[in-house]
This record gives sequence, structure tokens and C-alpha cells, in this order.
Amino acid sequence: MWRDFLERVWGFDAGWAFIARSGKGPFQQRAYEYPKQFDSLLKDLTEASEQENVYFCPHLFSQPKSRDKGKAKEVRTLWIDKDEGYPEDIQPEPTICWQTSEGRYQAVWLLEKPIDPKIAERVNRHLTYTSKGDKGGWHLGKVIRLPKSYNFKHSPPQEGVLLWDDGPKYSIGELAPEEVFKGDLSSTLPKDSQELPDELPDVEQVLKQYGSKIPQAVWNLLNESPDKGADWSDSLWRIERLLIEAGLPLEAIFVLARDSAWNKYRRDGRPDEQLWLEIVKAAESEKTVVPESDKLPWVGLNTLMAHSEAPRWLVEGIWMEKNVGWMAGVGKSYKSVMSLDLALSIATGTPFLGQFHVSEPGPVLMVQEEDPLWRVAHRIQAMAEVKGISTIKVKEEATGITFDVPSNKSIPIHIAVGGGFSFTSEDKLKALEEALEYYRPRILFLDPLFMLTPGMDEFKAGEIVKVLNLMKHWRNKYECAICCVHHYNKGGNGDGRSRLYGSMAFYAWSENSLFISREEDTNAVVIDRDIKDALVDDKIKVEFHDIDENYSFTIGDAPKVSKKSKAYKTVENLLKNHYEPGSSGEKQDIVTITKLSEKSVTAVLRAMEAENLVYTHNEGTGGRLLFILTGIHDDNSDEEEGVDFTL
Repeated sequence: MWRDFLERVWGFDAGWAFIARSGKGPFQQRAYEYPKQFDSLLKDLTEASEQENVYFCPHLFSQPKSRDKGKAKEVRTLWIDKDEGYPEDIQPEPTICWQTSEGRYQAVWLLEKPIDPKIAERVNRHLTYTSKGDKGGWHLGKVIRLPKSYNFKHSPPQEGVLLWDDGPKYSIGELAPEEVFKGDLSSTLPKDSQELPDELPDVEQVLKQYGSKIPQAVWNLLNESPDKGADWSDSLWRIERLLIEAGLPLEAIFVLARDSAWNKYRRDGRPDEQLWLEIVKAAESEKTVVPESDKLPWVGLNTLMAHSEAPRWLVEGIWMEKNVGWMAGVGKSYKSVMSLDLALSIATGTPFLGQFHVSEPGPVLMVQEEDPLWRVAHRIQAMAEVKGISTIKVKEEATGITFDVPSNKSIPIHIAVGGGFSFTSEDKLKALEEALEYYRPRILFLDPLFMLTPGMDEFKAGEIVKVLNLMKHWRNKYECAICCVHHYNKGGNGDGRSRLYGSMAFYAWSENSLFISREEDTNAVVIDRDIKDALVDDKIKVEFHDIDENYSFTIGDAPKVSKKSKAYKTVENLLKNHYEPGSSGEKQDIVTITKLSEKSVTAVLRAMEAENLVYTHNEGTGGRLLFILTGIHDDNSDEEEGVDFTL
């Protein structure tokens, strides 16, 4: 699908064309003899793009060994990599422009005549600075993403969007003033964009002088080596930004980044100058002063029209990705118990309450300020036994809980117990933000709110909204869900939405909440789910028998669907007539054809799965329910009674 595009970019002169790939393993690049091996290049690109990020170099080289700018052939295409702003900011108008992911763009200017590589690099540098592009991306060794390819650094992957491809071709004089491509460029650029300094300190000097300023998160990265599939770019960028925030000079940051195991430039055989330019870019983004008119996150129409992200389940039927909300109820309603179960389920991928599938397992952070360390540890140990991860040993330490796991397992859950966190302490807020930055959790638990907001009046929206806004800021910045444990008003009536203790702003803020009520004189609770992006009407009943030693509970049986019911027969007939054994489909297709409710179709498919007639799994945007037909009832099969679902 990229043949016409690459022919426009490279022309038809002979040379070596470089493409690259990353995502399933370390960054890889390969040179193809162009146009002789063009078909082979396109075949490899197409196959790689199904599972990996794919890139190309916008010009050809005279040799296949590496992207050495000294071996660059005449250039007929200039380019820009723009991570912030809008495509309309790129001037003059590019010939071709595309969005690589949400808010990120790349573009090329096609030239009327090929130009000398040295001149091309100067003009490309000028275009990058005047259009506020990535200042590490103008050099002749750069690779950029292919239009309409997937960006697998996001979950779910974001498909690139071609914005336009009918812009004009340019002469070199139309893209830059004469002094840029004929004179000394250094006089036209900011001082911090100069080349790599001639004199640099050695590592020992840097550590001796600045060791006490290096954040713990950086020490951790400097002492790690990349695993297979690790994101080198993200880790290197994190090292640079954290060291800039810590106040180290750029030369010291360069030395530490250069000698770290995450130096992707050394891995790829690229010069140190490119690493220096990336550090300069990081420093500039840190100190940039945003104009008053641009201090809000404005989004243009192109970005809105191209946005494809949709709600997805983090835990099916319980919590959605990147949603904020409450786990709230009266005292002694097992809120903290269920928050621990939910946290351990997300970290391990085991079902919540033994029933609710975790669609996207990953790291979990929890701030626990109500229960003592021993109680949290004992409950975690009991839950681990029930979830089949009993090889994990829980260690109680003064600052929280750690997990001792076999070398072939990784349980990314981190709990701070009794650490004195509060939203009124700048030091504690900074510590939590550092943890969010480092661990990038799928979800953050805060338990309970009233102990995290000392001195605040929870009934005054003016005070509490600052806390609510900060939590949504964390959600947006670190792309994580947030579950805050909270209490009901004492003696109140009505459902959980109206019984949240404090300001009415609490419920308005929530996107995904579990409201818990306890049945009188029993250990049974009822969970009422309030999820703005999903239809979940039925309540969940859980009876707890033991929560400390054995962790024993009974969850209400899922409704049974009778084979005599209209819903079951309707779905069964559809599968018989339109699907062969072994074929697959999507729940939504059945909903569309049969006009049954989503809830009814889900219940029927689950009932059929229990009889080994179908296999179901969740996948893709919105946690889509997919199925594979493994068999079907004979017409004379026995009937089972149950709850009848109606249309």
C-alpha cells in the first residue's frame, strides 16, 4: 500500500533504501537495493506493519552498511517530525502530511530537483526550527513512520491517518532564505542547538559531583538492562527528563545517558551528536513558556476527526481503562477487601472475585492509609492462595509491602501502607507522582479518601475540587485508571450516587464507580455498578465467609438461560444457519441481526460456552466479545430450565 508514496519520495534513481521496525524486539533496520529489491522491501514492510512500528529513511544512500550521512545520495525529499501543535503550524505547506498518533504529525516536502545532502540537512534543520518540530529529527540519518501505519506504543495501537498528499513541490529557494543553504547556519539558531561540546566530563566526575541529585528512578534505570521488547526510547527519554528536572547540566546528562544501557543511538550505530540533540530537545520542552492563550489543551478538528480511541474494559464488567471513580459504601462493607482483590487481579491477570476477566493486566499502585500493615499483608497472602499464585511470599517492611516471587514470574503491584500520604503534603504528592512516572500503572488505588485529605472540608466544593482535578490530571498524564475508596453519609437513604459523603462534586467527577451496600445482620454485600461508558444494570451479590486466613466467599450465580427461551433459540438458529464449526464472529453482529439486547446475547453466549458449544474471549476496542463456534445443539437435545431472557 506504500508503493506510490515511496516512489514519490525516493524517485527512481538507484541507491540503498533503509527501512526499520520495532516493537516485538530490539530496533532493527535493513537496507534494500532500490529499485531492484523494491518488491521485496514492500513485502517485508507489509508483513512487519501488522505487529510492529515501521519506519523509512526519506532519502537513499550509496552503501548498505549504515545510515551514515556521509554516504547519503542527493536528496529529493525534506521532512519534519512534529510532536506538539497542529499540522497547520508546519510552514510552508508540506507536500504530504500525516498523523502518526494522537497529537503527533510527520510531513515531507517534495523538491523539484534533487539537492546536495549537506544543503538538504541545513534546510531541513531550518524547517524544523521554524515550524517547531522535533529538534533531534532533522539529520540525514533520521527514519520516520510510514503514513497510515500503526503506532504500537499505544494500547490499543493507534492507526496513522493521511491528512493530505496534494501539496505543491518546491524549489530550494522557496523553503529557506539564501543564507540558510549558502551561509553559516549557526548564527541563525539558538545557542543551545549548537553541536556537541568538545570537552565533556567523565562518568566518575559526574557521579562525584551530582550523585546526590540523581533521582532514585534514574538510578534504577541506570542499573537495569533492556529486556526483550523493552521500550528503549521511553526509558532513555525518562532518564533525560528526570535529570533535567533534578538540575544537572546538559553535559552531565549526556555522559550518563551515553553510557547507560538504554542508549539506542549506540545500539543503532548512530553518532553521539544525535543523542546530544535529543537532550537539547528535552531541555527545551522543559523550559518552554506557553503563551497565555495556549495554556489550555486545545484540540483541532483534524485531531478530533482522526481520533479513534474508544472505551475498553480493564476488568470486564467492573472497571474501564483510564476511568476515575469510587469504591464506596458504609463502614464494614468490605470495600478495602475488594480493592485488594481488584488490585491483585489486575497485577496478575487473575479474575476479580474469581469471575470477572482482567482484559489488560499490568502494574498497580495502591496507597493504603486505613488498615495496618499486618492486616493488608495477611489478606494479600490469603488472596494469593485462592488465586493460585501462592508461590509468592509477601514481605512486610516498614515502608510497605514487597513481593518475593520466582524468577520466572513478575507481579507488578506496589503498596504503600501507612506512609502518611496526604493531598496537603507537597513532599508526599511529589513522591506519588514520581511513582506514577516510574511504574506507569494500569490503575492507582487510594484508600480511604477522608484520611488523605486532612483539614479539608469534604462538603466544600471549592476545597475538594482541587483534589478531584489533580486526580484527573494524573489520569490524563500517566494514562491510568484511579479507584478511590470512600464512605457513605451515616444514616442516609437512597442509592450510592446520592449517599457519597461530601460535596455533590464527588459523583459528578466519577466515571466508573462501585457502590456497595451490606445486607443487615449478614456478611453479604451488594455491588451496584455505575459505569458511564457501559450498560451494566444488574447488581452483584457477594457473601464473605473469611477474609483474613482463607479468603472464602460466595458470589451470586450468574443467570441461567433456558434453551427454551426465545433469546437462546434465536441465537442458536442464527449460529446453525450462518456459521460453520470452527468459524468466528462478534457478539455485536448477533445483536445487530437478531435485535436482541447486548445483555441477552452475552448471557446466551456464556451459557453456550458452559456447554462447550462456543469459546468466547474479549479483544480490541471496547473489550469486544468475540466467539468461535465449536459445536451446536442437536434438535433433540435435552432442555435445561433457567431464567428466561426476553427480547
